Amino acid sequence: MEYEVTLLGIPGVCRDREPVRFPYRKAEGIFYYLCVEKHTNRDELVSLFWGSGDEASGRKNLRQALFQLRKLLGEEVIVLQGRNDLKLNQRVEIKTDWDMPDRDFSLCQDRFLDFFYLKDCPEFEEWVEEKRNQQISRILREIKIQLGEAVPAQNPEKIRLLIEAWNHWSPWDEEMVLAGMKLYGQAEKYDWGVKLYQEYARRLKEDLDEEPSHQAEVLFQTLLHRKEVSSLRSKTSKEAFFGRLAEIQAVDEQIFLFLSNEDARSVIIEGEVGVGKTALIRQIFGMDHRGEALEIYANCYGAESDVPLRAFRDCFQCLERLHGEHRISLSGKEERLIRRMTSGEGRSGSPEEEGDGSADDSRKTQNTAALETEILNLFRNLVSQRKILLYIDSLHWMDPVSRRLLQRMMIELGNERLFLTAACRTDGKQAVRDLLLALNERALVTTIHLSCFTEEEVGELVKREPFQRLAGENGARELFLRTEGNPLALMDLLNQSGQKNGDGKERLSRIDMMIQLRLERLPERQRRTLEALSVCGEEGELEPLSLLTKSEPLDLVEELEHLMRAGLVAEKEKENKIVYQFTHQYYRDYVYSQLSQGRKRLWHTAAAHWYEKAGELRTALYHYERSSERQQAETVCARLEAEALKREEKA
Repeated sequence: MEYEVTLLGIPGVCRDREPVRFPYRKAEGIFYYLCVEKHTNRDELVSLFWGSGDEASGRKNLRQALFQLRKLLGEEVIVLQGRNDLKLNQRVEIKTDWDMPDRDFSLCQDRFLDFFYLKDCPEFEEWVEEKRNQQISRILREIKIQLGEAVPAQNPEKIRLLIEAWNHWSPWDEEMVLAGMKLYGQAEKYDWGVKLYQEYARRLKEDLDEEPSHQAEVLFQTLLHRKEVSSLRSKTSKEAFFGRLAEIQAVDEQIFLFLSNEDARSVIIEGEVGVGKTALIRQIFGMDHRGEALEIYANCYGAESDVPLRAFRDCFQCLERLHGEHRISLSGKEERLIRRMTSGEGRSGSPEEEGDGSADDSRKTQNTAALETEILNLFRNLVSQRKILLYIDSLHWMDPVSRRLLQRMMIELGNERLFLTAACRTDGKQAVRDLLLALNERALVTTIHLSCFTEEEVGELVKREPFQRLAGENGARELFLRTEGNPLALMDLLNQSGQKNGDGKERLSRIDMMIQLRLERLPERQRRTLEALSVCGEEGELEPLSLLTKSEPLDLVEELEHLMRAGLVAEKEKENKIVYQFTHQYYRDYVYSQLSQGRKRLWHTAAAHWYEKAGELRTALYHYERSSERQQAETVCARLEAEALKREEKA
């Protein structure tokens, strides 16, 4: 025979799927007690069911109840041991929902022995209440375990069921509300999270006349913000950017908390070469933050890691634009400082540079310190007007003076008026070790590690167009093995497959190897063109490239077109001129790093002369700073400052 016992909800027993009718309630209660406890003794049962009467009468009633149970269910179901002990027979198949696995048990929303009451049995009722509390504890414990293991993006419906079960048993539990809203946010089910909060707030007000905590309110506003941001992200952005949802949300949430005057931490995005740090930081920068803060973007470059305050020149170019848009107000002194920085005049030597202890070295050190203070004062003024979101790409290439200034700014202003989002290469962290250590010690930053794509993510990527077409015969598995999930290597391999260049059988375990292999396949003239382009900086024009490569313009254009088809170089129009740039910053850094110091100096000198003759003094200064002609750099600086003064006088 097979017995099925329902203990959760309205209780009942079926034998071979037929309902069992008990002769009276106490006999039924004894059986349910045995189904839960598995074994007991006569003294315990007498106390539970007849404790209000005399013992002799209780034992007589118990003997009668056991007789009726064994008669009804079969003598083999309840085993009598000696004169006092009894238990359920383990050889008889008795299934109870109380014994179901924890994962199934956690989803049950029926109360233990619901609507089952015994008159004048207070000890039994206490036992029932104890089991109901155990039921709730067991359910909540298992729900929390499952929620901790869950991947929201993969199974949001399962999360919803678990949260609903938690909500059923503990409707005023704010831990449940917070956990649910966070998980719904990770799954991009913003409406679910909003509804959970609103229902919780309503119950709290109606039943307890209380309001949700400040933490819950902030998380609610964060969800509303995420929902809004999700709807505002452009279609183009969604198509061009794959994955990294959790990382985007993590950064965006900290930015939202910062803008909402809540506790927030700036973010350092770290990862290996080609993992997508730049793409991620640009994605975040491109999101709509409703103009609530000034947004400033700066790049750091390997070729310029020794140029004092180079990173802040990008910042000042942004400030120059913001001032032109009348979004910030500046004093005359601050306007002059911005012109000095954007013109390159504020390039005074770094104290970190080796010197002979001369008076000139001392003067440079003093000038640099004074300039740092001026810049810090400027930012103090700016953050008094509006909060600042500062984005810095390739932090590992930041020059020592900029690092020191950034540290001072973050210690004084960080996370209250200034929020930093920076990308840093894992293998470059040593260069900014002191900066990161100082910020971490003060709990100013949190780090998000950007990993390579998993095999599953690679599979999802190649299902999309145009990647599905580019993948061709290369399945996701092969692509993953050959690129190790590195996005840059993956995209490069897909493009190579689409262009059908070479056999493409090399295992691309490192980006360096990938680039080295690609460059080795190029003709000498194309490699020389890339070398010249790396010297030009962020972008290069045709004439200086022709000068450096000693090529005729038409021949050079042909080489550049080959490099464009190979996916190494991009062409764009800028101010009615055609300029060329590397398709990825790391390509440029790698090519530039392979040049000898002698060639770098000679080519920078040649480029500087050309740009000076062309009247492009800022670009000329860039190249003079990298050549051996320091005196000429000072001359160009003076010319730039003089021109700035003339413009000021005219204004």
